Amino acid sequence: MADSFPERPSHRRVLFDAGVAGVALGAIALAGGSLVLYQTAGLLLATAGLIATLVVALLVGLWVSAPAREMEDPLLRERWLVAAVSVAVAGVFASYLQLKDGALVGAVARVAALLLLSALPAYSLAMVLPVLLVSVQRRSEADAEEPEELEVAGRVVAGTLGGVAIGVVLSGLLILQGVSPGAVLLGTSVLVLAPMLGMRSQETKPKEKVIFEADTPFHTLRVTEVVYPGERQPERRLYVNGEEESGELVRSGAPTLAYVAAAEVWLAERTPRGASYLFLGGGAYTLPRRVAERDPDASITVVELDPEVTRAAYHFFGARTHHGMRSVHGDARAFLSASDEAEFDRIFVDVYGGSESLPYSLVTQEAIAAMRDRLRSGGIAAMNVIGTVGGYESTRFWSIVHTFASVFPSVGLYVHLGSDFPDRQNVLLAGAVEEGYDFSGRAGMFEYWPRREWPDVPGAIVYHDLGGSEGMDLSAKASSLAMAKGEQ
Repeated sequence: MADSFPERPSHRRVLFDAGVAGVALGAIALAGGSLVLYQTAGLLLATAGLIATLVVALLVGLWVSAPAREMEDPLLRERWLVAAVSVAVAGVFASYLQLKDGALVGAVARVAALLLLSALPAYSLAMVLPVLLVSVQRRSEADAEEPEELEVAGRVVAGTLGGVAIGVVLSGLLILQGVSPGAVLLGTSVLVLAPMLGMRSQETKPKEKVIFEADTPFHTLRVTEVVYPGERQPERRLYVNGEEESGELVRSGAPTLAYVAAAEVWLAERTPRGASYLFLGGGAYTLPRRVAERDPDASITVVELDPEVTRAAYHFFGARTHHGMRSVHGDARAFLSASDEAEFDRIFVDVYGGSESLPYSLVTQEAIAAMRDRLRSGGIAAMNVIGTVGGYESTRFWSIVHTFASVFPSVGLYVHLGSDFPDRQNVLLAGAVEEGYDFSGRAGMFEYWPRREWPDVPGAIVYHDLGGSEGMDLSAKASSLAMAKGEQ
């Protein structure tokens, strides 16, 4: 989902913005309260009523605005404008009272004074604070940083409380110098517009522009850059035959595709330093590059069919020669079947050419057996699979799973959108050479799906290079594997 904030204040800016809101609250409490308390009989009762009105208005405003985290567009700029108008209304009403030079006669007049001088501006300012907090958190998320919620919340609270103290002191000094409460509130309404000065009214939708296109002997390639509103860093995307294959943030290099982020975390948690990796399918080289940056001692080989894809990865994305990645250009299955004896600790398969389906030659029993033979003791092979895990379209997906299970003694699944999601999703399918390998846990935001909970899908087979009767025998074998799915 694209971030739709017109502007996102930085961690430093949030102190200023929260302080402005606090100054306005302090001015309302003193300047507005001075009129209410001065013109209302019964000082103690009037003070209690004023404080209660301010507290209730603040709490209601915070409560109403609290779901800002779930809102697609909380409209920070617009809320500042509403707050400024509310404070200005309080200033106009205060000036009217002074011009009339009349007491607040009757309950209706007193209630109106409390609502216009205190409740309305306090409520509107309270509506700003949760959105201010969320806007900074979203900025952190957009820049691939951990949103330090306690730190940000602390700055909002500290800025607001400090602003209240400053607002009370300044308003008191101005009123003592003969400035009318109405003028103080009108001046405060102008101050409330200050956080909007650095905000530009922008479109809420990101803009995607093409920065590179090429027709190669293998694919049609397109590289685009997505520019988001506000300060969120741009995103680069690689399209192969019209389908998005890779994406990463321009400045941080963080992956924008969920399965890449999940695979990165999963590999980091389960792989010792200095391990050897084989990546079948390069794309933008995002995952192998992230591995190289985390572990400079890792040995990384990337097999990519199209040399132009590799050039695009190095020119437009974060891949660099100092990462020490070895590129092999050719067919992934042919590489697995080569006569050399190179072995790896981890193999990751992500071979797509714009069709959201893995090549059949890489999902057969023979191909997966070739992966297993390339693994050292303790090795793991993982594959990004796009498919439907339930319903009538799930047969192909479970056939790949059964084929993996016919080769690897331990197989694990990690699903992106849940085991009950009805449509296509990314799934990380992993096989270990060790029997009884522990696949428990998560892969980033991907959920582990225990084997005992896998469905029994009629018609799922074990894919094989050969057809005919041998394929039928393998189909029967797949059925027996499905029957035994509760063993792990």
